Amino acid sequence: MKRLGLALLGLLFIVSFSLAKDTKIGIVVSARILEEYPEAQDAQKILSDEIKEWERQSQQMQDELSALGDELSQQAMMFYSDEKKTQKEDEYNRKVMEFRQFQSSIEQIAYQRNQELFQPIKDKCQKIIDKIATDEEYDISLDAVG
Repeated sequence: MKRLGLALLGLLFIVSFSLAKDTKIGIVVSARILEEYPEAQDAQKILSDEIKEWERQSQQMQDELSALGDELSQQAMMFYSDEKKTQKEDEYNRKVMEFRQFQSSIEQIAYQRNQELFQPIKDKCQKIIDKIATDEEYDISLDAVG
């Protein structure tokens, strides 16, 4: 409800401001800029490639876990010594923990990497937008969302 109130207040401000004489409003579609800007496209490709590599690593870890799980559940375990069984179970548990840690860190790493790649581009675009707004004497510049 608070967000709606702030949005309406902002809209009221924009409408009342735009009713003022000689008000220039600029509309920017930053999502389109980021889709079409070559540097942003390069950054997206880098991020996509890194995500594919993380997915490959994740799949490899899952395959290893599956193979170890199969080995632990097979009758071959009957012929292992207690020490060997314990060793295999420990290995499996260690790999499960590694997999969980990897999975939980990927989202955070992807977010950080996204920021590293795209924040300089966003900053550069914002400087250009600000310069155009100043040079062309726009009173307000808005980012169209959606």
